[in-house]
Amino acid sequence: MMKKLKCPILPFRSPVQKIYFIQKIGGGKRTMDTEIHFSNIVHTLQIVGCHFGAKPEGWSYPRHHHYLFELLYCWDGEAMQTVEEKEIAFAAGDLMVLKPGVRHGTRNNTADTYTYFNVHFNTDDMELRSLLTSSSYKFLPQTIIRQSRIPGYIKEIEALMQKELIDPHNYQWIGNQGFLPLQATHKLILQSYILLILKEFVTLLGASGHEAEKSSPQTYALQVNVAHAIESRLQSMIFSKAVIADIAKEQNLSRSQCSKIFTQVYGMSPRQYLSELKLNQAKKFLLSSELTVETISEELGFASVSHFSRQFRRWTGVSPIQFRPKH
Repeated sequence: MMKKLKCPILPFRSPVQKIYFIQKIGGGKRTMDTEIHFSNIVHTLQIVGCHFGAKPEGWSYPRHHHYLFELLYCWDGEAMQTVEEKEIAFAAGDLMVLKPGVRHGTRNNTADTYTYFNVHFNTDDMELRSLLTSSSYKFLPQTIIRQSRIPGYIKEIEALMQKELIDPHNYQWIGNQGFLPLQATHKLILQSYILLILKEFVTLLGASGHEAEKSSPQTYALQVNVAHAIESRLQSMIFSKAVIADIAKEQNLSRSQCSKIFTQVYGMSPRQYLSELKLNQAKKFLLSSELTVETISEELGFASVSHFSRQFRRWTGVSPIQFRPKH
């Protein structure tokens, strides 16, 4: 068995000197022709709807659910978060992460303005998903958050936003919402800070006793590759009548195996994921096109307009006609 060595912290001038020292104390061959490799990283991070918001007294956002994780940070003020059937007081400095598929809503019952930072994200890192999906949500109060670097990282994101807002050519307003199409370098900066926030959050969870289930790298890589292939096919099924069983057959899997692998990586079943895709596309059609409900139904592969209307009401609580803005 290979002896594990604890390398003391010494003022080495370079990583190579430290490697040389480790070899020396380990009794190995001392040579400067050495390489130390990190494991390959194949994880992906999807960032959606990242924004700061300020909402007045009486504002509320109705209960809803989606296929993404959601990170919420209360910048100032206070709000009441409803997660499934539980109500959570959400005060300045508090942070929570909601897992995909959880019904939740927000309302400001106070006389003060509620300001917040919000980002939806998805990742195929199974260890991280296992930690974040072990319960409907993870909540850490400001007494814990303020001991971390999270507030500083969010301030850096806010500074990036302020920098972009200086030049009116960098953004556009639609109603009461501003949109910033970031440059490539700024996208990398934003993604970096989101990753750092998640890193700090996961570290704090670990200190609180939360642990993730671990799987072997080989099993993980296989599951991710298969799940990605399934997800790609689901994207192509938004406008078709294809069924999940077809994907399972293509992957040489049983339907239950297909569903299990996909759920382990994406946190929901293929059917739920496809429903979210179709719902999002239906909303886009209803909000930004003049297509009739019948045409939308046909475009999304529903057998009839009545079937589409029933399903849309089941998803949102209202009919397609009620959802569509009145001009």
